[in-house]
Amino acid sequence: MNRFRKTCFYCLHTPYTRTSKIINGFIAFLIIVSLAVIPIYILSGLGWFEEYKGFLDWIEKFTITVFSIEYVLRVYSAPKPLHYMFSWWGLIDLVAILPFYLSRVIPIAHPEVWMMLRFLRILKLAKINEIDHARLSHDCKDTGHGHFIPLGHEHLEKVVQKHPLVFMLSVSLPLALTSMGLATLFIAKSNPMGIAIGILLLAFAIVFFAKAWLDHMYDVIYITDKRVMIQNRKLFGITSNDISYESMTNIIPDNSGLLQWLIGFGNIEIQTAAGISPVFQNAPKPDHVVRRIVTNREQALEKVSQSDNINPQEITKTKW
Repeated sequence: MNRFRKTCFYCLHTPYTRTSKIINGFIAFLIIVSLAVIPIYILSGLGWFEEYKGFLDWIEKFTITVFSIEYVLRVYSAPKPLHYMFSWWGLIDLVAILPFYLSRVIPIAHPEVWMMLRFLRILKLAKINEIDHARLSHDCKDTGHGHFIPLGHEHLEKVVQKHPLVFMLSVSLPLALTSMGLATLFIAKSNPMGIAIGILLLAFAIVFFAKAWLDHMYDVIYITDKRVMIQNRKLFGITSNDISYESMTNIIPDNSGLLQWLIGFGNIEIQTAAGISPVFQNAPKPDHVVRRIVTNREQALEKVSQSDNINPQEITKTKW
């Protein structure tokens, strides 16, 4: 593998580097902008914002250029290029750029169809989320994350974030605000009040997107062989509950609801002897997470019973 290919692999396929973090942040920004201008682009085809169509075309061409270069470099630098091309994440990268090129070679009566297919780019946010999760798990084992600091005698087994679908749904509000802000600026032109409203809407979009991103990154369950920490992001600050396995009295997974059952996410409640019952919402595969916690708890109780010569049957068992 030559030096250029190694550099591309290091930047694009290794999630733990600062360069990868910057690239993914820039890609996420382009995804949000390219999705936000789709409603305005469609309205321009109906006679609205015609004077800004060139600017909208420039945004789309710039986005496609970046996504295309990223896709080509990812394929080029992948250890097995064909494997990457037909992998789930490789197909998502392809789908993000394919509608643009198909619209140039396949004329149809309603070209808005190609425009609507660009909404599939939101799947790239799920890919970025997967990369960020790998980086988060790596950082937790090394330096810690949020309120979690690894102890010298414990082993981090699993890091659980909210389901990616929850994050993509939470992004819908800043997307709508971005579209409204840009449309307001285009309509206002030189009107100071309209410009102020447009800028305000864009500012709210940035704030809500940052909140969605931070909530997704810092609402986490850390599972080690010694304890479980449930961390929840608030509007200002973070709350966390550090729970030892010996103090747990009940662990309850809840994926009631049609959408939760179909997609596979739900809530996890851990009840303790102290009467504290922290809840983690929208965890992916809550049953699997609870099984891991229950297994660790049983092992911890067995060690306690062996060291204190206590009959394991006398120890309160988890109701699950």
